[in-house]
Amino acid sequence: MSGRFALSANAAARVFDRAHQTLVWLAVLVFVLPEPVARGLVVAAMVAVALAATAVALLAEGAPPPSVYPGN
Repeated sequence: MSGRFALSANAAARVFDRAHQTLVWLAVLVFVLPEPVARGLVVAAMVAVALAATAVALLAEGAPPPSVYPGN
């Protein structure tokens, strides 16, 4: 897909790596925070990160190059 908002495979891989790291930290916060309101905000942030990663997946030009995956 080549378009105005298309992302390169390397850019998409970086976004997915950072989204994964963010989701891990937010999941830790859900279990650590005692306030239900704060946990609700963290869950909302997790949904926002997941939606952003989905948008990147739709805009990516293709799968990440094989060099992104260690061991290949």
